[in-house]
Amino acid sequence: MSQSNSADLESENKKLKLALEKVTYERDKYKNLFDASGDALSIIDLKSGKFIECNAAAVEMHGVQSKDKFLQLGPADISPEYQPCGQLSESLAKGFITKAYDEGAQLFQWTHTRLDGSTFPCLVSLTAVQLHDENLVLAIGRDITEIVRTQKQLDEAHSDLKRYKKAYQREKQKFEHFVNLAPVGIAINYMKDGSFQYVNHEFSKMTGYSVEELNNMDYWQLTPRKYEEQEYKQLDDLKQQGRYGPYAKEYIHKAGNTYPVLLSGIKITDSDGEDFIWSVVQDTTQQKAIEAQIQKAKEAADSFAIRMQLANDSAEIGVWEWDLVSNELIWDDWMFKLYGVTEGQFSGVYEAWVNSVHPDDIGFASAKLEAAVKGEGVYEPEFRVVHPNGVVRTMKASAEVIKDEMGRAIKVIGVNYDVTDKVNVIEKLAAAKTEAENSAKAKSDFVANMSHEIRTPMNAILGGLQLLETAELSADFRQILSNASFSAQSLLTIINDILDYSKIESNKLELEKAPLSFEEIIESVKYDLDSVISNKGIEFLVTIEDNFDDRWLGDLVRVKQILLNLTSNAVKFTDKGSVKISVRSGNYGGKDAVNLKITDTGIGMSEEAQKCIFDRFSQADTSTTRKYGGTGLGMSITASLVKLMKGQIELKSQQGEGTSIDLWLPLEKSSQESNLNQCRSLSPPNLAGKKILIAEDNKINQILIKTMLKDTYAELTLVENGVEAVEACQNDLYDLVLMDIHMPEMDGVEAQKRINRQHASMPVIALTANVMTGDVKKYLAQGFVAHIGKPIDLRNLFGVLKNYAD
Repeated sequence: MSQSNSADLESENKKLKLALEKVTYERDKYKNLFDASGDALSIIDLKSGKFIECNAAAVEMHGVQSKDKFLQLGPADISPEYQPCGQLSESLAKGFITKAYDEGAQLFQWTHTRLDGSTFPCLVSLTAVQLHDENLVLAIGRDITEIVRTQKQLDEAHSDLKRYKKAYQREKQKFEHFVNLAPVGIAINYMKDGSFQYVNHEFSKMTGYSVEELNNMDYWQLTPRKYEEQEYKQLDDLKQQGRYGPYAKEYIHKAGNTYPVLLSGIKITDSDGEDFIWSVVQDTTQQKAIEAQIQKAKEAADSFAIRMQLANDSAEIGVWEWDLVSNELIWDDWMFKLYGVTEGQFSGVYEAWVNSVHPDDIGFASAKLEAAVKGEGVYEPEFRVVHPNGVVRTMKASAEVIKDEMGRAIKVIGVNYDVTDKVNVIEKLAAAKTEAENSAKAKSDFVANMSHEIRTPMNAILGGLQLLETAELSADFRQILSNASFSAQSLLTIINDILDYSKIESNKLELEKAPLSFEEIIESVKYDLDSVISNKGIEFLVTIEDNFDDRWLGDLVRVKQILLNLTSNAVKFTDKGSVKISVRSGNYGGKDAVNLKITDTGIGMSEEAQKCIFDRFSQADTSTTRKYGGTGLGMSITASLVKLMKGQIELKSQQGEGTSIDLWLPLEKSSQESNLNQCRSLSPPNLAGKKILIAEDNKINQILIKTMLKDTYAELTLVENGVEAVEACQNDLYDLVLMDIHMPEMDGVEAQKRINRQHASMPVIALTANVMTGDVKKYLAQGFVAHIGKPIDLRNLFGVLKNYAD
């Protein structure tokens, strides 16, 4: 090799060394800068998705133990699954990396995680780097936790500042609004010269000057000169104590007149050191007038107190006062007299009253007083007191609790007066009332019992007479039978009237409300009177107005009773001609009502008889009683029932020409049809193959009921008491049970309960002389399916049997 070539190689070698040294220097420089950077630096290989390089700051920021551990991680390992925006960290990161390659370096805020799971905000820069065939990303991260916290504090401070400004403006507006709405005058004056700096609307109204006028005025223009010395005294107080008043003086109104005012004020120094007087001014013109009225009222009160004392002395009323704070008890002279003690015997404390009250009453009386003090009741008890000499008197007390401005009870003022005589009278009246009620009950029980006792033999009489109606008799015996039936039925009517009279007299008659039909009620009345009408050969006419709505609410039994009483009377006293019933709807006393007119062509009555026709036990005259019979209770009971229904009944009559009765019954309209069920049949039902159990202890009634049921062809079993009835039902099944109520061994009520416990579907019918509404309701409520009253009406019996055994 030539010497020149050798020199060139050496020169080239030197250049290469120098270039290598420079490259090495540059590499080491940037490597040192990379490692020493305070920001977290890391390089991501997009192919592997792993970090291939990082500095110490990255290791420390993410809480990794070492650089080797960090290089085993990928970006997903140091990010939460979701970013605060709600997007997946992985997809969001890919988007930023793509932008870094397409658009250049990306700078954004990111939430990172440490290996312990904690998160922190970070400012991240991504830069795409392509070396040879490697796609790399340089990631620079900076923990901005403190910056974010500081920014948040700044935002909060800014928000607070805005809120404080807003609150200040609001409070300022509220203050100005309050000041201008205040019912007293408010003024601010410069202390140096007394000129006005601010006045509210009330001050302007009070003085007669506008706000603008007052703001250009001197304070002394409002104040009479006679108050000059006092004014300087108030200013001196203001300087020494920082406040003045209350100070009474006068103001000069714009109109020139003076009026009284009351002032109070304080000294205020602003931020510039300027002194102001803030004053509250009250126009006391009205107050002065009120004070004058109070003085006048006080004088009147003193006069009233004297009169009250005279009244208390006259009524013997004692006045007492109990101080709840000191426990002091003050009595006037009458209290000492009422409690039988002298002033020297009185200790003047609450316990003095406690010791005077009867031991049996003190618990109640003191509890009522404590409740009143707590605001939980009114103190108006009656209690007994025991005088030192042993005399017991009854006191009536009343008291008012006095409270302070905080609502706390501080005093009780009350009165006592002796009501011993009144209590004694009330006790005597109560005893007399109890005695009267017991007497009325005894009478009612007696009447009910007598009704039962009379109905039992009447059952045999009327039942026998009904059975004889089917027998073949001569004309004479047929007439005798008819008269006997009429007499027996009249006796039964008398019994019913006496029962109703007893209930009305003792105010025990209650009206029911149920759907009813007047057409059905009239048909039922006509059915009851059919035989009498036929025998007399008179006409029975019914007219109902065309537009009459026959759906009403009322007591069906009592409405029928009214109509039956009036109609049967009309039929009874009419031997020729007709009895007519007309029905229409109308209005009575502002309510819907039914108007019925019963007109007959009978014997009529005199004016004297008309005056007493609705009186109890009264008839037209003794000859009428002898000829037609009756107790005189029917019309009285009818009038009482009409009055109970708040209706009206009027009667017009003329002797020899007949009678007309105008009846108004106020009733409510009903949306339902009437539930009146006649349950009657003229012929016996065919009950062949049916088994009927009859529980009846009366031998005569046993024979009667067997005879009555003979034509039904039912298989009859008779027992004499409830025990036998229950045993019979245990041994056999019956299609129907007829159960008397009053029986030995076991009554019908208990027997029905036991039978229906064994056979729930076996129908049991009450067959009894107990016919009062309350009794019937009780039986039906208990489980009896129906009620047949004694004396037994064959038509009713056959109708019921058809319903329950046919």
